[in-house]
Amino acid sequence: MAKILVGKYEGSIYEEGNGYTGALSLGFGPDGKRRRLKRKGRTKEQVKDKLIKAVDDLEQGIKEERNHTVEKAVNALLVHLAKQGKSEATMNTYRGLAHHHIINKIGKTKLTDLTADDVEKWLDECAENMTTQTLKIVHGLLRRSIRLAERRDKVGRNVALLVDTPHGKRPTRRSRSLSLAQATKLLHTAEDPRHRLGAYVILAIVSGLRTEELRALTWADVDLNNKVVYVLRSDRDGGDTKTKKSRRGIAIADMAVDALTALRKRQAAEKLQAGDAWQGHNLVFCKENGAPYTDDDVLRRFRRLTKAAGIGESWVPRELRHTFVSIMSDQGVALEKISDLVGHSDTRTTQTVYRHELRPIVTTGAEKMNVIFNNQKTRSA
Repeated sequence: MAKILVGKYEGSIYEEGNGYTGALSLGFGPDGKRRRLKRKGRTKEQVKDKLIKAVDDLEQGIKEERNHTVEKAVNALLVHLAKQGKSEATMNTYRGLAHHHIINKIGKTKLTDLTADDVEKWLDECAENMTTQTLKIVHGLLRRSIRLAERRDKVGRNVALLVDTPHGKRPTRRSRSLSLAQATKLLHTAEDPRHRLGAYVILAIVSGLRTEELRALTWADVDLNNKVVYVLRSDRDGGDTKTKKSRRGIAIADMAVDALTALRKRQAAEKLQAGDAWQGHNLVFCKENGAPYTDDDVLRRFRRLTKAAGIGESWVPRELRHTFVSIMSDQGVALEKISDLVGHSDTRTTQTVYRHELRPIVTTGAEKMNVIFNNQKTRSA
């Protein structure tokens, strides 16, 4: 047994098992019991280094938890973000990314043992099958997890800050928009009552609403008599969006009014049949028992519709919004008006997000849509 002195603390290092254990005496606690700090390692030098670091952390006020893993840190962040009021859609995205790419790969690593080299190696592996944008989100989640642990004195420094996010090697899938002919086919198919998501698709194409806005829409937000829906600007990080200022009313085309009217009657019958099993969220778009749709529910039902319309199964719901912008631009609606219709605060955002849908020369929503698709119906009749 070798006696050692680390700072003002006396202790010893002794053989134990296949390596060495070091112990420092920290005096007595309020309960009268002796307080000791222990660290293990393969060599005496390794143990002494760990003891020196532990004492440094102790003197800096860091209550280092030896078993506080990356997984625990990430889960703590997810709880913290949920309490901050992040939307369920955002939290589902974060949980999925955190579980598949952080917890499954480096979750068991102790936070105090994690090095910048570990983080760099992990990011390089993720980059093989990830887009740059997703990689930034995943790296950001790890950085924020360790920062929260650092703030709570669980760890001394944030090693994830020492590593730059690499470029992902998987190309980003660019959003597309349906052509007018494709949109007309899809609208015609969506009118078939066999497709439960039909009204959702119709309203998305003729209004340009976001998928998260559509999923959150309640019947209290729908005024069928005046042909208007009211939406709150969709949840985004970094700001309170649920204010009177962010609520906007959108006039909707006749075909959307007809589809919503039919859907309301259908839901009334389903509610009566379900009885006590009905989940009373008052959602416009929901499952047969009133339960909310998940992202996967919407995607699965949406692709059934696009397949039935004969336009393939590679489309995603957000591209209906791109389609709205494309058709508006094609019909000569001014950029400023398109910006207003899609709920952007300025045209710069519209130009950035929908640059592929906007035409080089651009000269209101519900009125245009009525004319456009009524003409298409007449031609196909």
